[in-house]
Amino acid sequence: MSAFRFAIVDDQRIIEPTGQPVEDRDQAIAVAKRLAIDLAETRQEYLGRGCFVSVIGNDAREIHRESIDSAEKSS
Repeated sequence: MSAFRFAIVDDQRIIEPTGQPVEDRDQAIAVAKRLAIDLAETRQEYLGRGCFVSVIGNDAREIHRESIDSAEKSS
């Protein structure tokens, strides 16, 4: 199981790092999308500020970026 890190980022500054073990890159991206939706629904202070969820692989490189502003809200 790979360990990907997820960070809430405002421009280039990490606001809140978190981590979660996931099976692979696709699952990490799915987790980032869910985090972005959850944040858009529950943490209004992140909206309109250009914040995003960054997925960082084991090699410390960003592999995906999911905008909180454009996250599809659940019904």
